[in-house]
Amino acid sequence: MLQIKHLSHDYENERVLHDINLSIETGSFNLITGESGSGKSTLLSIVSTLLKPTHGDIIYDNTHIADIVDINTFRNQKIGFVFQFHYLIAHLSIYENIKMVTKCSKEDILALLDQLGIKHLHSKYPDQISGGQRQRAAIARAMINQPAFIFADEPTGNLDSKNSEIVFDLLRKMNATVVVATHAHTYIRPEDRIISLRDGRLC
Repeated sequence: MLQIKHLSHDYENERVLHDINLSIETGSFNLITGESGSGKSTLLSIVSTLLKPTHGDIIYDNTHIADIVDINTFRNQKIGFVFQFHYLIAHLSIYENIKMVTKCSKEDILALLDQLGIKHLHSKYPDQISGGQRQRAAIARAMINQPAFIFADEPTGNLDSKNSEIVFDLLRKMNATVVVATHAHTYIRPEDRIISLRDGRLC
Protein backbone atom coordinates (compact mmCIF):
# COMPACT_ATOMS: atom_id res chain seq x y z
CA MET A 1 0.00 0.00 0.00
CA LEU A 2 1.03 3.58 -0.71
CA GLN A 3 -0.08 6.13 1.89
CA ILE A 4 -0.04 9.90 1.46
CA LYS A 5 -0.57 11.86 4.65
CA HIS A 6 -1.20 15.61 5.01
CA LEU A 7 0.76 16.36 1.85
CA SER A 8 1.20 20.02 0.88
CA HIS A 9 3.63 21.63 -1.52
CA ASP A 10 4.75 25.18 -2.28
CA TYR A 11 6.55 26.69 -5.25
CA GLU A 12 8.21 29.79 -3.80
CA ASN A 13 5.31 31.53 -2.02
CA GLU A 14 2.48 29.75 -3.81
CA ARG A 15 0.82 26.64 -2.36
CA VAL A 16 -0.03 24.22 -5.18
CA LEU A 17 -1.10 21.18 -3.13
CA HIS A 18 -3.23 21.45 0.01
CA ASP A 19 -3.32 18.77 2.72
CA ILE A 20 -3.69 15.71 0.47
CA ASN A 21 -4.58 12.45 2.22
CA LEU A 22 -4.78 9.25 0.15
CA SER A 23 -4.34 5.51 0.44
CA ILE A 24 -3.55 3.59 -2.75
CA GLU A 25 -4.13 -0.15 -2.57
CA THR A 26 -1.53 -2.65 -3.70
CA GLY A 27 -2.15 -3.80 -7.27
CA SER A 28 -4.71 -1.10 -8.02
CA PHE A 29 -5.01 1.08 -11.15
CA ASN A 30 -5.41 4.75 -10.30
CA LEU A 31 -5.99 7.86 -12.43
CA ILE A 32 -5.19 11.37 -11.20
CA THR A 33 -7.45 13.74 -13.14
CA GLY A 34 -7.99 17.48 -13.20
CA GLU A 35 -7.56 20.56 -15.35
CA SER A 36 -4.16 22.00 -16.25
CA GLY A 37 -2.68 23.61 -13.17
CA SER A 38 -4.70 21.46 -10.75
CA GLY A 39 -1.55 19.85 -9.33
CA LYS A 40 -1.62 16.44 -11.05
CA SER A 41 2.02 16.36 -12.14
CA THR A 42 3.26 17.82 -8.86
CA LEU A 43 1.38 15.18 -6.86
CA LEU A 44 2.69 12.42 -9.11
CA SER A 45 6.27 13.74 -8.86
CA ILE A 46 6.08 13.77 -5.07
CA VAL A 47 4.53 10.34 -4.55
CA SER A 48 7.01 8.84 -7.04
CA THR A 49 9.94 10.32 -5.00
CA LEU A 50 11.12 12.66 -7.78
CA LEU A 51 10.17 15.75 -5.75
CA LYS A 52 10.40 16.35 -2.02
CA PRO A 53 7.19 17.75 -0.51
CA THR A 54 7.07 20.93 1.53
CA HIS A 55 4.96 19.19 4.16
CA GLY A 56 3.59 15.71 4.72
CA ASP A 57 4.56 12.07 4.63
CA ILE A 58 4.74 9.34 1.95
CA ILE A 59 4.76 5.73 3.12
CA TYR A 60 5.52 2.76 0.88
CA ASP A 61 4.50 -0.51 2.54
CA ASN A 62 5.37 0.81 6.02
CA THR A 63 8.58 2.49 4.79
CA HIS A 64 8.62 6.26 5.26
CA ILE A 65 10.27 8.04 2.34
CA ALA A 66 12.02 10.41 4.75
CA ASP A 67 13.78 7.40 6.34
CA ILE A 68 15.25 6.02 3.10
CA VAL A 69 19.01 6.60 2.99
CA ASP A 70 19.62 5.67 -0.66
CA ILE A 71 16.62 6.94 -2.60
CA ASN A 72 18.18 6.09 -5.99
CA THR A 73 18.50 2.41 -5.08
CA PHE A 74 14.93 2.45 -3.75
CA ARG A 75 13.67 3.90 -7.05
CA ASN A 76 15.61 1.37 -9.11
CA GLN A 77 14.20 -1.53 -7.10
CA LYS A 78 10.63 -0.38 -6.50
CA ILE A 79 9.53 2.20 -9.07
CA GLY A 80 9.05 2.46 -12.82
CA PHE A 81 8.40 5.74 -14.65
CA VAL A 82 6.57 6.52 -17.89
CA PHE A 83 6.44 10.14 -19.07
CA GLN A 84 4.63 12.06 -21.81
CA PHE A 85 7.98 12.41 -23.58
CA HIS A 86 9.61 9.01 -23.83
CA TYR A 87 13.16 10.21 -23.00
CA LEU A 88 14.74 7.41 -24.98
CA ILE A 89 18.40 8.05 -25.80
CA ALA A 90 18.64 8.83 -29.50
CA HIS A 91 22.00 7.16 -30.21
CA LEU A 92 21.01 3.88 -28.54
CA SER A 93 18.82 1.18 -30.06
CA ILE A 94 15.53 0.26 -28.41
CA TYR A 95 17.18 -2.81 -26.91
CA GLU A 96 20.15 -0.75 -25.64
CA ASN A 97 17.83 1.85 -24.08
CA ILE A 98 16.27 -0.88 -21.97
CA LYS A 99 19.48 -2.79 -21.29
CA MET A 100 21.11 0.26 -19.70
CA VAL A 101 18.61 0.24 -16.81
CA THR A 102 18.63 -3.48 -16.01
CA LYS A 103 20.71 -6.57 -15.36
CA CYS A 104 18.13 -8.75 -17.07
CA SER A 105 19.26 -11.00 -19.91
CA LYS A 106 18.77 -10.22 -23.57
CA GLU A 107 16.23 -13.04 -23.72
CA ASP A 108 14.18 -11.42 -20.96
CA ILE A 109 14.29 -8.01 -22.66
CA LEU A 110 13.25 -9.44 -26.02
CA ALA A 111 10.45 -11.42 -24.37
CA LEU A 112 9.08 -8.21 -22.83
CA LEU A 113 9.34 -6.35 -26.14
CA ASP A 114 7.49 -9.25 -27.75
CA GLN A 115 4.74 -8.95 -25.13
CA LEU A 116 4.41 -5.26 -26.06
CA GLY A 117 4.38 -6.02 -29.79
CA ILE A 118 7.69 -4.34 -30.66
CA LYS A 119 10.26 -7.15 -30.52
CA HIS A 120 10.90 -6.74 -34.24
CA LEU A 121 12.04 -3.16 -33.57
CA HIS A 122 14.66 -3.97 -30.93
CA SER A 123 17.60 -2.96 -33.15
CA LYS A 124 15.95 0.25 -34.38
CA TYR A 125 16.78 3.71 -33.05
CA PRO A 126 14.08 5.95 -31.54
CA ASP A 127 13.88 8.23 -34.59
CA GLN A 128 13.28 5.18 -36.81
CA ILE A 129 10.00 4.17 -35.16
CA SER A 130 6.60 5.79 -34.56
CA GLY A 131 5.53 7.79 -31.51
CA GLY A 132 3.31 4.96 -30.29
CA GLN A 133 6.15 2.46 -30.67
CA ARG A 134 8.53 4.76 -28.78
CA GLN A 135 6.04 5.03 -25.93
CA ARG A 136 5.73 1.23 -25.79
CA ALA A 137 9.53 1.06 -25.60
CA ALA A 138 9.38 3.52 -22.69
CA ILE A 139 6.81 1.27 -21.00
CA ALA A 140 9.15 -1.69 -21.51
CA ARG A 141 11.93 0.29 -19.84
CA ALA A 142 9.62 1.00 -16.90
CA MET A 143 8.52 -2.64 -16.63
CA ILE A 144 11.79 -4.49 -17.11
CA ASN A 145 12.82 -4.63 -13.45
CA GLN A 146 9.30 -5.67 -12.38
CA PRO A 147 8.75 -2.69 -10.06
CA ALA A 148 6.04 -2.78 -7.43
CA PHE A 149 4.89 0.73 -8.40
CA ILE A 150 4.59 2.38 -11.82
CA PHE A 151 3.92 6.10 -12.25
CA ALA A 152 2.92 7.60 -15.59
CA ASP A 153 2.62 11.34 -16.26
CA GLU A 154 0.38 12.08 -19.29
CA PRO A 155 1.73 8.97 -21.08
CA THR A 156 -0.59 9.44 -24.07
CA GLY A 157 -0.24 13.21 -24.42
CA ASN A 158 1.52 12.96 -27.80
CA LEU A 159 -0.35 9.94 -29.19
CA ASP A 160 -3.36 9.42 -31.42
CA SER A 161 -6.48 7.69 -30.09
CA LYS A 162 -5.51 4.21 -31.27
CA ASN A 163 -2.07 4.30 -29.67
CA SER A 164 -3.48 5.97 -26.56
CA GLU A 165 -5.87 3.07 -26.07
CA ILE A 166 -3.01 0.58 -26.54
CA VAL A 167 -0.91 2.37 -23.91
CA PHE A 168 -3.76 2.42 -21.36
CA ASP A 169 -4.43 -1.26 -21.99
CA LEU A 170 -0.75 -2.07 -21.42
CA LEU A 171 -0.66 -0.06 -18.19
CA ARG A 172 -3.74 -1.87 -16.89
CA LYS A 173 -2.13 -5.26 -17.54
CA MET A 174 0.96 -4.51 -15.46
CA ASN A 175 1.54 -6.59 -12.37
CA ALA A 176 2.09 -3.50 -10.24
CA THR A 177 0.37 -0.64 -8.44
CA VAL A 178 -0.16 1.91 -11.21
CA VAL A 179 -0.81 5.65 -10.85
CA VAL A 180 -1.44 7.72 -14.00
CA ALA A 181 -1.83 11.49 -14.25
CA THR A 182 -3.97 12.19 -17.31
CA HIS A 183 -6.37 14.47 -19.16
CA ALA A 184 -7.61 11.48 -21.19
CA HIS A 185 -11.09 10.91 -19.74
CA THR A 186 -12.01 8.92 -22.86
CA TYR A 187 -10.06 5.90 -21.61
CA ILE A 188 -11.42 5.77 -18.05
CA ARG A 189 -13.18 2.52 -17.14
CA PRO A 190 -15.73 1.97 -14.38
CA GLU A 191 -13.30 -0.17 -12.37
CA ASP A 192 -10.57 2.50 -12.33
CA ARG A 193 -9.95 4.42 -9.12
CA ILE A 194 -10.28 8.15 -9.92
CA ILE A 195 -8.38 10.73 -7.87
CA SER A 196 -9.75 14.16 -8.84
CA LEU A 197 -7.85 17.38 -8.15
CA ARG A 198 -9.05 20.95 -8.37
CA ASP A 199 -6.75 23.85 -7.47
CA GLY A 200 -4.44 21.51 -5.59
CA ARG A 201 -7.17 19.93 -3.48
CA LEU A 202 -8.93 16.59 -3.63
CA CYS A 203 -12.49 16.89 -4.83
